[in-house]
Amino acid sequence: MKWYLFVILGMGAAILLLTALLLLQKKRIAGLRSALEDYLKNGKPLPYSLREGDLALLQNGLSDLVARLELEKQRAKDADRKNAAFAADVSHQLKTPLAGLRLYCELDAQNGNPNAEKELRLIEKTERLVAELLKLQKIRADSFDFVFENAAPEMLVEEVFAAFRPLYPQKDFGVTGAAVLRCDRAWMSEAISNIVKNGCEHTPENGRIRAGIENGDESVTLTFEDNGGGVPASELPHLFERFYKAKNASPDSTGLGLAITKEIVSKHHGALTAENTPHGLRLTLVFPKTDANEKIHT
Repeated sequence: MKWYLFVILGMGAAILLLTALLLLQKKRIAGLRSALEDYLKNGKPLPYSLREGDLALLQNGLSDLVARLELEKQRAKDADRKNAAFAADVSHQLKTPLAGLRLYCELDAQNGNPNAEKELRLIEKTERLVAELLKLQKIRADSFDFVFENAAPEMLVEEVFAAFRPLYPQKDFGVTGAAVLRCDRAWMSEAISNIVKNGCEHTPENGRIRAGIENGDESVTLTFEDNGGGVPASELPHLFERFYKAKNASPDSTGLGLAITKEIVSKHHGALTAENTPHGLRLTLVFPKTDANEKIHT
């Protein structure tokens, strides 16, 4: 056999070996990608690799990163649970004195005290503030069960609008679009109610509040727009912060409604953003589509 035949056979063997190595590397990369997707979707820890090489170093580095992320998530959850327990204790301790104050104010009102009505409103605001703060902290601490099922978001919006129409008979409410959203109906209705209430309080007497539902390939989008003139650009990043109230907020506002809404949206794996339009404020809620049966619990 001539020498060049040996060269050709050697090159062929080298090519076959290289192809096999590339296929093995590709398979390992696919496995790593699948493990990452499993962590992102299901929270399954990323396994460590006992192999050698750059790919193994990458996998072990990612495993360390995932472990640190999970540790920080657990620490944050523990802190939220402590805050929720503290809020519950404060709420319990305040109930009795607030009930006593309410009784005395009601007696003052019967005796013709001109300040009694204002005092009662302040007590009601305090009671609402305590209840909403407790709710916010409990949501953050996963103290509530979120039971997910398929729902029509346009119907949830219309139900909320129906509840607000008697309170704001001059307002113009409307919803367009349709979709199927996997959500907890009660909590999603509360999130929508907080947004609609905010719109009602920041629009003129004959103001307009519009909701739009968009059914995308990968997500469902809910958009709420009003004609209340919007908010200063400097306030936009703070709208969803706890206790933050815009300059034109209602005196009875607790500054917790939109913060609660953001937490509810987060528990649905969604995102909530705010922006000004030429006429008012636009709030956008984006939720990923999923067929999985999900239940969030403590």
